[in-house]
Amino acid sequence: MKKILFSLCTLTLLLVTACNLDLKPTSSISTEEALRSMDDAQKLRRDIYITMRNSLNSGAPVYLMELMADSFHGSITYGNRNGEYYKWEMRSTFGNVESLWSSAYYLVMLANFLEGGIPALQAEASAAEKAQYDVILGESAFAKAYAMFILTELFCKNYSSNASSDYGVMLSDATFATPSDQSTYVGRSSLADTYAYIEKNLDKAAQLLGSVTGAEGSIYLTADAVKALQARVALTKGEYAKAAGLAAELINGGRYPLLNTQDDFTALWTNDSGKECITQFWASFDSTPSTNDYGYIQYTGGLYAPNYIPEKWIVESYDKNDLRFTTWFRRTQVNLGNFSGTVYLCFKFPGNPALMASTGASTYIQKIKPFRIAEQYLIAAEGYAMAGQADQACTYLNLLRASRIPGYADRHYTGDELMAQIKLERARELYGEGFRFKDLKRWNQGFARSEAQDKNLVIDAGSTYTELLSRDASDPFFVWPIPQAEIDSNPQIRSQQNPGY
Repeated sequence: MKKILFSLCTLTLLLVTACNLDLKPTSSISTEEALRSMDDAQKLRRDIYITMRNSLNSGAPVYLMELMADSFHGSITYGNRNGEYYKWEMRSTFGNVESLWSSAYYLVMLANFLEGGIPALQAEASAAEKAQYDVILGESAFAKAYAMFILTELFCKNYSSNASSDYGVMLSDATFATPSDQSTYVGRSSLADTYAYIEKNLDKAAQLLGSVTGAEGSIYLTADAVKALQARVALTKGEYAKAAGLAAELINGGRYPLLNTQDDFTALWTNDSGKECITQFWASFDSTPSTNDYGYIQYTGGLYAPNYIPEKWIVESYDKNDLRFTTWFRRTQVNLGNFSGTVYLCFKFPGNPALMASTGASTYIQKIKPFRIAEQYLIAAEGYAMAGQADQACTYLNLLRASRIPGYADRHYTGDELMAQIKLERARELYGEGFRFKDLKRWNQGFARSEAQDKNLVIDAGSTYTELLSRDASDPFFVWPIPQAEIDSNPQIRSQQNPGY
């Protein structure tokens, strides 16, 4: 049988239904028909960026990482919106589980399609076009690494000495698929092989994007974006010296100075100035990007009625002069049914006025910032600390704090206290950006929610199912379930579901 590639419309439909290769598409197109020119390649390239922005870097993949941790309490009027994640009642049939999984594989298949078709176009291209095709191939390699890394963070165990036997995810560089032959379906690779796949594609991206110089607020992937992801991957693997070295290179390059004034900080988080951002994805009013605010503000009819309220401990962890606190938190009265009270709400994603709805009401839409230099300071600090280089770790930790806290005086920590301070600083700096759940998992420390700012405003106050929920590091739900629809449609993984589901 001649191998065919699903048309992209059909491909999208199939991925939404768990990549079901048992369903033969009603129409299909060959590589030659779908990818004939630079214009075709650019259209697919835009789809890669849109998928990374809307499906992997904003919305549920971000805010669920906060709601499942110890960042927020559900309010008494939250209506169980994403309550199944907030209360740790995970199921393999949940829509967000399936959509994140399918979006990641859609991104990989787009990239594979470009990788399969571009070489033929390069054979007859001008020198300038060949260079542009190389950039697109570099972005494709990055996309594959990024998609698989995001899945690995959630759907796999932590990287350890058992990586060769622990499950990873399904890997493929194939451009074509034969729907009728189930023997060609891909099973789950080992975790070691999954990380090798990620690193191989990042190395390829680094080579092909080597001439794409980084710049603040770049809407495109650059050599610096590749290095930022390499540092994140190395930290997750426990390759601490490598992670610290990569992060330090980005910091010492000087292209992304830390902000240290209130005006600049507000401009970044309200108006998306792009400062400090290694990458800030493009957005416009009519491009309908998602938001990382999941009802944190909820201002309607002249009243604040949030779905989720910051936990008391995180509010109290900041110095009250901290630029992050004065920018991201606002003490205001909330009105929730018959109850009202005054608490701090999260205003980290208040809505860029340039992206507001036509009615003038904020949609809380911001330009998505997947890579910020502040994260690299934290990677450098943690990497050096775990590598036994406390002085270097403190240097980067102090530099970050000094930029955020007026009048901050450098401090020196060692041992457990140093790591405790780095963990606390990650909680502060990256609050609401989708790191918290992954950090807790990576640190093997579990969590325990604590006292609310106002017990009258949170759902089931005092309950260990909500306000005071705690989870041990060994809880199987720290590893998400493979979507049930994927299990049902792929015979190679029917015995490879994660424990607990």
